[in-house]
Amino acid sequence: MASYELFKPTLERAEGGYQNLTRDKGNYNSKRELVGTKYGISAKFYEKVIGRPPSVEDMKGITRFEAHVLFKNEFWDNIKADQIDSQGVAEMIADHAINANPRVATKIVQTTLNRHFGKELVVDGVVGVKTIAAINSVHWERLFTKVGQERLEYYEDLEDYKYFAKSWDSRVFTLGRKFGVMIKKKRKGRCL
Repeated sequence: MASYELFKPTLERAEGGYQNLTRDKGNYNSKRELVGTKYGISAKFYEKVIGRPPSVEDMKGITRFEAHVLFKNEFWDNIKADQIDSQGVAEMIADHAINANPRVATKIVQTTLNRHFGKELVVDGVVGVKTIAAINSVHWERLFTKVGQERLEYYEDLEDYKYFAKSWDSRVFTLGRKFGVMIKKKRKGRCL
C-alpha cells in the first residue's frame, strides 16, 4: 500500500517555500489581496482552513509541519491514497490533487480508467470503493503513464499554462523519473 511518508520528499521539492506571484490565482484571498502561498498551500485553500481571508503574515506563518498535516488530511486522504497498491500511482494522483484539486485529479483518473482500461466508472470526482478497485486492478506502470499524459493535456488546456507550463510539466516528469517511467508529452494526437 502507498505511504504519504514516502511522498513527502517529492512534494517538498515540488512546492518549495513562500512565493508571491501576481499571475498565480492561488496567491489571492477572497478580498483579492495578493498574500502568496507557502509550501504549496494556496491562499484560497488556507482561507477555508482558518475561516477568514489570510494575510501575508498568515501565509508566511505556515509551518512545514502544518502544510504536511493539511496535505495528508485534505488531499492524500481525500483520494484514499493509502488504499492504492502502487506508490507511484498514488503519488501521481495525490500530486495532481494538490496542484489542481482532488475532484479534478479523480475525474482524470476515472476517465483514464474508462478510456484506456475498459472500466465503467461513474466520472464523479469521488474516490470510492469502485474507483480504488479499478486503480488496483490494472498494471501500475501503464496507469501511471496514462494518468501522467492526461495531466499534461489537462494543463495545456488551462489559460495560465503559458505562465506555469515549465513548473506544472516538471511535476509530472519528476514523478516519472522517480519511478523509472518515461512519460511522453502528447500534443494534438502526437507524442513529443
